[in-house]
Amino acid sequence: MAKRLHIIRHGKAEPFGLVSSDFQRTLAPRGAADAKKAGIELRKRGISPELLISSPAPRALYTLRLIAAELKRDPDSVLTDTLLYEGGMEALLGVVRAFPDSVEEAMLCGHNPGVSELVARLCAAPCHGMGTAEVVSLSLETDTWRSAGACDCRMIGRISSDRRE
Repeated sequence: MAKRLHIIRHGKAEPFGLVSSDFQRTLAPRGAADAKKAGIELRKRGISPELLISSPAPRALYTLRLIAAELKRDPDSVLTDTLLYEGGMEALLGVVRAFPDSVEEAMLCGHNPGVSELVARLCAAPCHGMGTAEVVSLSLETDTWRSAGACDCRMIGRISSDRRE
């Protein structure tokens, strides 16, 4: 049986300088609109993750909550993990490997370069910088999340906003 993982880069954020730290940056209006569009497309594709986990940074958390709402999921069901903000690719991989094996389909929202590097590591192929609000859907040929990065993995879908950054 395969595990499915949807990796999301947060939507377009407000510019630097409007808040006192990078962590506090929230979604720009375009970022919110792109997140909703991604959620609508995921719903059309029949995506139904059991686990939704995000960086606690507002721009990532709001992105995944907007997507969750479009998937008819409670936006408050989105979990957060500080490693998705502070950690590099290995930390993100560790988060994935810690998912409960009872979960068949999961969704993770974070930041570049970590999310792009995670896609590249899982697929053992280059991933050239995910755009804002971009979703990469993967199928991992395993029964256990612990083997993520060591098992066969293939991209099964990709959703990009009209604009890339």
